[in-house]
Amino acid sequence: MGCNKDLDSAVKFSLLDKLVMSIGFHGVVLIGLYAVYRESAVWGLIYLGFLIFGFLILFGYCLCAHCPHPYHHSDCLFPPFGKLYTKIFRFRPEPLSFSDKIGFYIIMIGLVIIPQYWLCKNYLLLALFWIFCLPTFLGLLLHQCKKCMNTACPFNSAGRIGKV
Repeated sequence: MGCNKDLDSAVKFSLLDKLVMSIGFHGVVLIGLYAVYRESAVWGLIYLGFLIFGFLILFGYCLCAHCPHPYHHSDCLFPPFGKLYTKIFRFRPEPLSFSDKIGFYIIMIGLVIIPQYWLCKNYLLLALFWIFCLPTFLGLLLHQCKKCMNTACPFNSAGRIGKV
């Protein structure tokens, strides 16, 4: 089993958790997209297409469809995506397959790596990008992943709760 849907409400995300992660996440996306589009409208639109496809399909199907938070607890660290994903994808409680992990890594790595070429042309945008990026990703890994119910996630560090 890839998740533990029976954990109590102690693992629900607080409003502060949601705000901090959403601000950081959206800051990374918007700054990266702006930096690319500012230099090249064509590449900006290509990156936007990558982000839309990546977050809708790769992130939603490959990771979030395995997460019990939106499906069993009406909760999500990144609202309103949880509600959107529950309407598009069925809950997949099994562990992530190899292709799920690849899809998840593609969007997470692409989100950070793709805009770097354009960000390096503007040091202010580069600094802002990393000011949003580092705390957001470190907050996920060092804080959120330690209490996550999604034991199917490759970053879960909650002691694999629910694994047999």
